[in-house]
Amino acid sequence: MVLFLLKETGLFQGLLPTRDLLQVAAPWSPLATPPSFGLGHAWVGSFLVTGISLALAVPLGIGIGIFAAEIAPPAVARILQPALELLAGIPAVVYGFFGYVTFVKWYADWSGQPTGESLLAAGVVLAIMILPFIASTSAEALRTVYQDYREAALGLGVTEGCLFRRIVLIKALPGLAAAVALGLARALGETLAVLMLSGNTAAMPEGPLSRGQPLTALLATELGETAAGSPKYRMLFSAACLLLLAVLALNMGILALKRRFFEHLHD
Repeated sequence: MVLFLLKETGLFQGLLPTRDLLQVAAPWSPLATPPSFGLGHAWVGSFLVTGISLALAVPLGIGIGIFAAEIAPPAVARILQPALELLAGIPAVVYGFFGYVTFVKWYADWSGQPTGESLLAAGVVLAIMILPFIASTSAEALRTVYQDYREAALGLGVTEGCLFRRIVLIKALPGLAAAVALGLARALGETLAVLMLSGNTAAMPEGPLSRGQPLTALLATELGETAAGSPKYRMLFSAACLLLLAVLALNMGILALKRRFFEHLHD
């Protein structure tokens, strides 16, 4: 996949649009004379939406995972896990319509604007979308902690709270990090719901309440109207390749942190 994306960017033919990639502050105006292919607004929009979604979904998802694995009665846990899987299977367009008739409508009424699309609305709905993945993975990570550790600690008189903080949580930390990484990759790659709710405006966003155009929305909007092999075509594939490499780099960084944590833990 990476090789295909690199091929379409024109790298192997010496046609990679390096100058356009470096012009982050330039506007996105492919029809101007001369054309401008600045992607700064798309990267800012992507990071804002992803940051909002993770800030909401990570603590809530890990909390749900802790409840499902450690606190909930067995009958409740048996219902909660299928419910999370059901939420994870709902199509993105359904989440998009849900956000459009709730958050977008509310923000339009509250702000007095004709439409209520914003990066904040996209981030909130995206948080709901990635919540089941983080919660399910967190619960599984906590359940994988050996029962022998729990029984040995309780046999020594350790309280339930201390057992969870000093043993269960530390042993489950790699799995919790994997849950965050899964949510991060899902959030960065989501397209349809973000396209419906962000406003799809090719302008630099001023903040979370602004309309914007995250990178995935830009790719989905522009690629179908682009001639193959054109500068705009190569620029879009360059952006897609950078997005893929960014997700891979973030996942590798989380894995490196996990490895370093375990080395420190066993020293």
